[in-house]
Amino acid sequence: MKIAIDVHSLGTQSGGNETYCRQLLRGLAQSPGGNQYELFYTNPSALSQDGVGDPPFHFTPIPKNPIVRICAVLPRLLARMKPDVFHAQYVLPPFVRTKTVLSIHDLAHEHFPEFFHPLEARRMKTLVPWSAKRASHIMTISEFSAADIARRFDLPRDKITVAHLAASPGFHLRDKGQSQERLARKYGLTFPFILYVGRIQARKNLPRLVEAYARLRKQGLEAKLVLVGKRDWQSGQLLEKIKDLGLQDCVIFPGFVSFDDLPIFYNAAEVFVFPSFFEGFGLPVVESMASGVPTITSFGSSLEEVAGDGALLVDPRDTGSITDALGKVLGDSGLQRDLATRGLNRSKHFTTGNLAEKALAVYHSLAGS
Repeated sequence: MKIAIDVHSLGTQSGGNETYCRQLLRGLAQSPGGNQYELFYTNPSALSQDGVGDPPFHFTPIPKNPIVRICAVLPRLLARMKPDVFHAQYVLPPFVRTKTVLSIHDLAHEHFPEFFHPLEARRMKTLVPWSAKRASHIMTISEFSAADIARRFDLPRDKITVAHLAASPGFHLRDKGQSQERLARKYGLTFPFILYVGRIQARKNLPRLVEAYARLRKQGLEAKLVLVGKRDWQSGQLLEKIKDLGLQDCVIFPGFVSFDDLPIFYNAAEVFVFPSFFEGFGLPVVESMASGVPTITSFGSSLEEVAGDGALLVDPRDTGSITDALGKVLGDSGLQRDLATRGLNRSKHFTTGNLAEKALAVYHSLAGS
């Protein structure tokens, strides 16, 4: 079976989209079956991604410009290659006659368009439903997203397959002292600290997290707040909030952190907090739980489904709820141990081969093999 996959997000530091591609390809590389995979990439660093540079993968470059890539180049390549199945993320190219799989991780642009650039929100609100109705099958990453997609686009639920993401094997319990020593040496960090990991963008609710942190500082908290991730749309509002609260020396931005260093950040933290308004899955929550870190996240969207009983849930719209949860965890060593244990157990529900296994089943079903 010949399968073409658009992996333009590889090497772009694009958060969940890139992680999704990486996990899919690593799983496919380890799966038997003799399939051939044609991967369409935009960033040369995709060629050096661990586990995706060897057969059965063949890489073909495509333009970074999305209009040229989707409207002109991909239709031409697919017409020439004639794969059995083509797998894309969010938007399908026009004039495609092969069977298609469309990955839609969430519909945040539908629920919170104000958190996106106006042009991007308009593009997504137009092209995603158009693509979803044309796709042969849809894959998503949580039951919450599957129900949301089916309801919003009036699609049959059996057209959608749920395949969870998982924390990579590198995310596991490590020695906290050694982790802190490594971060002190490489990043100049001091301890203790509260950790957030994800894009630095408005949807992640970071201004409210900073407000909660400021309240705890007034109560005597000395821990720093470390926000790991690439700065994104509307991140300037967060920087203004930090300045207004006089927290410039207390809130640390290490920027985008390499895959090798990220598990060290989790293991060096006192508590991990992910107060996002809306997620299709929320992989950092699983990574934190797998690392044995007390974890706080939001109720609403998919995060309740992912966290289960392994994390403390807060109201993302209520600064007091976030403040109380952080204060409770930081001030109670027994609760810290309990959350760490429950998180480790919960993280075991998500396995690294799930995504590729489910994707292969969809490919075979569409190809009639």
